[in-house]
Amino acid sequence: MNFITSMANKMKKLKIIFLIILLAQGAFGTIRYVSKTGSSNPPYLTWETASDSIQKCINICVDGDTLIVANGVYKETLIINTAITLLGSSMDSCVIDGTGLDLLSERTIEVRAQFKIEGFTIWSPNSQAGYKCIHINYVNANLSEVINCRLLNGVLESSFNTNLKAKNLIVQRNKGYGIFTYGENLVVENCVILMDSDSDIKKGILSNSRNVRITNNILISEQPGNNYSQGRGIELESMKMAYISNNIIANFWGNIKVYRISPGDSGEISNNLSCYNYYDGSLTGITTWNSFKTYNNILYKVDAGINGHGEDIPGGNNLFWGNKIDASNGYVIKETDIIADPMFVKDTMPTSSLGFDFHLQAFSPAIDAGDPTVLDVDGTRSDIGPYGGPYGEEYTYQDLAPRKPYGIVPAINEREVTIKWRKNSEADTSHYVVYRDTVSNFPIDSLHVYRTQKDTLFQDIIQQTTTRIYYRIQAADKQGNKSDASEEIVFVLSDAGDYKTDGAFDYHLYQNYPNPFNPGTVIGYQLAADSYVKIMVYDIKGELLEVLVNEHKPAGYNEVEFNGSKYASGIYLCRIEVIDDSGIPRFMNMRKMVLIK
Repeated sequence: MNFITSMANKMKKLKIIFLIILLAQGAFGTIRYVSKTGSSNPPYLTWETASDSIQKCINICVDGDTLIVANGVYKETLIINTAITLLGSSMDSCVIDGTGLDLLSERTIEVRAQFKIEGFTIWSPNSQAGYKCIHINYVNANLSEVINCRLLNGVLESSFNTNLKAKNLIVQRNKGYGIFTYGENLVVENCVILMDSDSDIKKGILSNSRNVRITNNILISEQPGNNYSQGRGIELESMKMAYISNNIIANFWGNIKVYRISPGDSGEISNNLSCYNYYDGSLTGITTWNSFKTYNNILYKVDAGINGHGEDIPGGNNLFWGNKIDASNGYVIKETDIIADPMFVKDTMPTSSLGFDFHLQAFSPAIDAGDPTVLDVDGTRSDIGPYGGPYGEEYTYQDLAPRKPYGIVPAINEREVTIKWRKNSEADTSHYVVYRDTVSNFPIDSLHVYRTQKDTLFQDIIQQTTTRIYYRIQAADKQGNKSDASEEIVFVLSDAGDYKTDGAFDYHLYQNYPNPFNPGTVIGYQLAADSYVKIMVYDIKGELLEVLVNEHKPAGYNEVEFNGSKYASGIYLCRIEVIDDSGIPRFMNMRKMVLIK
């Protein structure tokens, strides 16, 4: 079960419980029914006489009425002029489809009164930027609520002095905005906002409301828009008070930005994860002004971690890792800030597949390292990151094994072999175990342990009688967990001290890093033996653009850089062809690379 399906099921259960409670309390006013199977006889007070159209039913409602809508696809747009509650039977199968309708007004639901809607999938009239699933357009101090809904191809927008609560929403396939508000108060809680990949204008949440609370949301852009000024995950302007907490924001030009703050305005940005906007050196994880306390956040694989907008920003207890620049333009790294690998359970670039898991592993340096005056929900000192603090969650820290060693470079001088690899960044990494045998595919067990060491440089002297030797390496942590073993490193020796590696099991073309990139990226590849290598870059149509490598390369890990400065944004293909010294093709592979400008 994927993340969105799981979330939808939870929303469905909560809606049923809510419906039962309200029925018991008699809180609905007049209840009216909408169903494709009813006789459509006003005033629609039973399922047997239910309206076959949601708008027909709305037209006879008075303030305080509730419409309960049966499952089905309702191909219509709605105008709501009375204060009503609209309850769908299921977010998955109760659909208001405005596709192709009312293109002039650009909305599926127009709201001109206090309003609550729950339990629907709502399609906007058009998939282009600017079209609205729901447009709330009235001047009123009362609260409107959009809860447990899926919004497709369109924005949730409110204007004037509206008060809006958006909770448990799944907003997908948007090319412009996810939630866009002007008004007095805005609450966005526990929503998933997934912005489409082919839009120049992307803002997950854009608000000019005076009081804003944005907590426990996931906002992901498939890739940043081409317009630098228009690509934001959360953007707040001219607010009086704002609280941004426990959100995961990834892959926007600016993941969080608050600005145009007046004297006396206040707020905080805390316990967020801002990650993966890593492109051209000008993108920010968090941009804020001096009155906003910024603390307990993780800034991970972004161009510029915290941008202070030219002013000293209060805060601290933030964790930085893998960024091009940790702090800039006024934010000064505090003594309480940490620069270390946060040790996520499953660290992968967020996309709409939601295959990541940014919970902290056991022994993460972010555990109990937040502001000491702030507590987690279990009463201990706050963790840093999106699951810490009073709006976080209590969970069991998994004690996972380290990542397996990578970036392996073998070498030989006469009969002395040397193997180098990259050091693990996990805080609880203890040592490395080197295994050795004279036959391939040997078991990784205690009988084959050759050396245990803390260093990432291994050297060995091979006896004259040995002509072939195999090594594999594991990383181990302080608790005794061991990583997967590396690929075999194979040396075939001669009296002259030559070596080569063989076997097709450890040829590999790694994903370029960073990806997406602008303008440069590194392509890593592994060779089982000394080989002739050709690495080429094509455009998406298959036209050859550049040959990056076209020569003999040594066995082991190698890298080559690709500079895309003269190419347009888009998807490019990297292909590798490997031919061994006998002229036999040994390996071919291809990977996609994304260039963003």
